[in-house]
Amino acid sequence: MLSGSVSLASKQLYKSQPAVSMLINQLEENVGFLLFERRKKRLYPTPEAHYLYNEVESIFSRIQDVSHTVKDIKNKQFGFLRIGCMPGPSNFFMPDLVSDFLEQHPKIQISMQTRTSDGVKEWIASSQYDIGLAEISSQENSFDCEPFELTCMCAISTDHPLANEAVITPQLLDNQPMITLHPDHMTFHDLQNVFAKHKSRLNVRLQTRFFIPALRFVERNLGICVMDPISIASYCSYSQPGKIVFRPFVPDINLKVNLLYPADTPKSRITQAFSEQIRSKIQSLIDHPDQFINW
Repeated sequence: MLSGSVSLASKQLYKSQPAVSMLINQLEENVGFLLFERRKKRLYPTPEAHYLYNEVESIFSRIQDVSHTVKDIKNKQFGFLRIGCMPGPSNFFMPDLVSDFLEQHPKIQISMQTRTSDGVKEWIASSQYDIGLAEISSQENSFDCEPFELTCMCAISTDHPLANEAVITPQLLDNQPMITLHPDHMTFHDLQNVFAKHKSRLNVRLQTRFFIPALRFVERNLGICVMDPISIASYCSYSQPGKIVFRPFVPDINLKVNLLYPADTPKSRITQAFSEQIRSKIQSLIDHPDQFINW
């Protein structure tokens, strides 16, 4: 049908002309009607042959599409990824990771939803997300959990006298105006305990639900904030140096975050690839806290 002659068809199929003629005869026997008329040693397709060819051509085209899809899946270039993220990292941290991932995997589609940590946990448990980033206090059977502990640092306005200190302690922060998260957050409880243990006064001037808005108050020198490296990395991604410095805080205040996955559900190749990207980024924050000191 494509070449117009048996001789050219035999060359394209790497078969002899008699073999090609035999294949045509066998096909005509199988379908039960004539596909070609023989005139003067040439074959002319019948109308039935054209109808059949159009059907076969669409099947071959679909097989080729499937072949391309298989190749894309193998190369992690095909699929739909559903991400659930707690509010803090959803402002800059997660969007940057998603953007980097899409640059490497341009055919992937992604849905990113911002939920409270409890909301992310519930949606992961019901398999409405493929992967989630959240704070959880305990492991449950309804999802798989990969925990991380990030050591918090002090965010201090460059105009504040303590900005020149190499390490910040509760004694240095005694009765200093502080910006904290609300009392129901784990870092607030830990901060209270550390200040009490070192006989220092925790002077809470401002409270916010998340750390990102707290950084604006720090810029205005309204207080000092002990915050997690994810929030610090987010701030450094969109702001310019010169307004805030970051200093280690001793003793350690840790923020516990978790990568969550639906339990008893195989992870897709793109979920595995994206989780590796998040894992690598979080681990770099854990291993290299000093990257923000000279920012």
